[in-house]
Amino acid sequence: MMYKNITELIGNTPLLRIDPKIHGLQNIELYAKLEYLNPFGSVKDRTSWGMLRDHIGSIQEKQQTIIESSSGNTAKALQLLASIHGVSFKTITNRIKVSEQKGILKVLGAELEELPGSSDCHDPFDPNDPVLIIQREIQKQGDKVFFTSQYDNPQNLEAHYRGTG
Repeated sequence: MMYKNITELIGNTPLLRIDPKIHGLQNIELYAKLEYLNPFGSVKDRTSWGMLRDHIGSIQEKQQTIIESSSGNTAKALQLLASIHGVSFKTITNRIKVSEQKGILKVLGAELEELPGSSDCHDPFDPNDPVLIIQREIQKQGDKVFFTSQYDNPQNLEAHYRGTG
């Protein structure tokens, strides 16, 4: 099958039936959803595209920078989608625990802002909380940024209802 754009591949991941001889469960049909076969390697491809799909034209037109608090697969997918569509991406995070992730994000062209905060969860009392820093960035830059807001964005959740598993 021929595709014209890599985004057409996102979410079209196959199901693999696990043979009962392997799992040994009687009268059970077991399947694995192979999300790692998304173009950028994870289920976060699906959620990232779900959060951008309806907005990418406006983001391009306004020359906005996509911004998110992520240090892993969401950031990688958002950066790649931003690159494909000719816009910038910035991640503000304190959670880059794996140096290889940081290296990959830099190679892909992501702008990284690493904060000294230590919490893995949103902490409104931490002055270095990434979400609070992003909110300040939005107040400062206004319409120059597009915050995907993965933790609160209903399009993130909707992307999973479209067929994650």
